[in-house]
Amino acid sequence: MDRLAKMTAFARVAETGSFTKAAHALRVSPTIISKHVRELEESLGVRLLNRTTRHVSLTEIGHVYYEQCHELLDQLEALENVAGQLQNTPTGLVRLSAPLALGTARIAPALPRFAAAYPSVTVELILTDRYVDLVEEGFDMAVTMNQPPESSYITRTLGSTGTLLCGAPAYLAQHGTPDSPAALTGHNCLSLLTPQLGGAWRFTRADGSVETVKVSGNVRSNSAAALLAVVLLGQGLSFLPDFLVAPALAEGRLVRLLPEYSTPPIPVHMVYSPGRHLTAKLRAFADFLIETFAPPGR
Repeated sequence: MDRLAKMTAFARVAETGSFTKAAHALRVSPTIISKHVRELEESLGVRLLNRTTRHVSLTEIGHVYYEQCHELLDQLEALENVAGQLQNTPTGLVRLSAPLALGTARIAPALPRFAAAYPSVTVELILTDRYVDLVEEGFDMAVTMNQPPESSYITRTLGSTGTLLCGAPAYLAQHGTPDSPAALTGHNCLSLLTPQLGGAWRFTRADGSVETVKVSGNVRSNSAAALLAVVLLGQGLSFLPDFLVAPALAEGRLVRLLPEYSTPPIPVHMVYSPGRHLTAKLRAFADFLIETFAPPGR
């Protein structure tokens, strides 16, 4: 960087023929310009400028050096312009990781809206129910329904998704329908591996009182889609995201249980690497995710 400042000072002197005019163009003092040029000559071991009390001119070596220096500075300016355009104009590739069920039901259907607004941005949506390492795996962002581990990444809560306790008619016909949270201790309860829905399920009554039931079952998974498949086969009961079970409930393939109780929502987080200078494409995509998960009517 120091060498670049010296080259810039020399080039401005060569172009203006004056240390004072070069200093004015670069908004520094003539003393700094003189110091930069002198140190540049000393580092090169050559004289670049002929100086008199009234005139400054290039030496023969100075002419050759200026031509190369000028070309280099022009290339640098062009690179800075390209970087500025990328910073201010959404363009390029955005790689996003998201859970299978959430990505399929909430993010993918909204992507055409983003594509219409930003046709120069390509979105690569990778659906996985494990937490990815953004830097190691080359992702720009991740959406997760689990609390991200402690890290240097920035986490923003986008919102939450409700949960419903459900079972298939075949399971209920064979094992009975629970009429209270306490009755769940006699059922095969399949748990989604989140802090909200682990081995103890929490139910809130209309009066605000809470009942917590310790449950057990023969299947646990970090994938809501996987648990849904098991529940649909009549193998047990489970808390599942409301957006995921809505079609099966409407079709009668699932039954909602204990509807008089409210159940814990699952927060949805957006995770990205820290930095003050998010490129335009990432700012645009972050805004898109915030809008996608905003509550209706907001």
